[in-house]
Amino acid sequence: MSRTHELPISEADARVFVTVADAGSFTAAAALHAMTPSAVSKAIGRLESDLGVQLLARTTRALHLTEEGMAFHERCARAFDLLAEAAEEAGAGTRAVAGTVRVGLPPLFGTFLVAPLLPALLARHPKLRIEIVSTMRLSDIFDLGLDVAIAVGALPDSSLVARPLGYGQFVTVAAPACFKEMSRPSRPEELLEHRCMAYTRPDGREDPWNFKASEGPLQIEPRAAVRSDDMHHLATMAVAGLGIAHLPMFVVGEHLANGRLERLLQDFEPAPKLASLVYPASRAMPRRVRAFIDFLLSNEQQLAGVTRPEAAR
Repeated sequence: MSRTHELPISEADARVFVTVADAGSFTAAAALHAMTPSAVSKAIGRLESDLGVQLLARTTRALHLTEEGMAFHERCARAFDLLAEAAEEAGAGTRAVAGTVRVGLPPLFGTFLVAPLLPALLARHPKLRIEIVSTMRLSDIFDLGLDVAIAVGALPDSSLVARPLGYGQFVTVAAPACFKEMSRPSRPEELLEHRCMAYTRPDGREDPWNFKASEGPLQIEPRAAVRSDDMHHLATMAVAGLGIAHLPMFVVGEHLANGRLERLLQDFEPAPKLASLVYPASRAMPRRVRAFIDFLLSNEQQLAGVTRPEAAR
């Protein structure tokens, strides 16, 4: 005889609660569930009423899980993960990997690192679709409903899982023609007397150029004759001889290989930055996302211009 188990709560409301807890706001959860913030608030209210406990402590600035909310979130997230895994396993033998993977990438990562790998990935999984969102904010994983993202540098403690991909190196470069009119810098400080080009972030800030010296880390803020928020533009202008640039190896590697650019101040290059794949820890891993992650992690090329973790200095 089959048995049915009637839940004392709405599964839909519980799923909304898990999303609110993960995303940290009603607005972000509303976007992910195609609901209004008011509808999300009502779902949480019903759930708290059905359970007879307060799950979320609301303030004007933030949401916090109560002790009961933390315990309920952990159990619900685990249950939904198990249900999703069971569904994936049940259909794994008969269904091809399909669906859309939404990937968050820092600017230029899509162009230089991921795009060259996509033909082989899609040849292996022809029903897979990739949607790339340009972002440097880890919070966009929840705010924009991303499945996975690539982050560069140190990662804050969070509910995200991080898988190391490799290390990216920043290099200082210029066209050989530049040195017909000026001497090659022998130390980072000499860049202050050279014509340089600076990268500006979308908010208008300029990143200092980081170097290492015998006395420790060294930051230089050269007087930039040209500024751009697009590193590809800066690389192109460096090849044209407009000045010295400080850019990731994956942006300028081809130009260095064919001699259009020279690598300067190699003895002072900063420690390479770790690039990691990150994704939510509390979500089940759909086959489409697993296929994308496994492909990047196991690809023979790794990522063009990014060294293997064990090869980093």
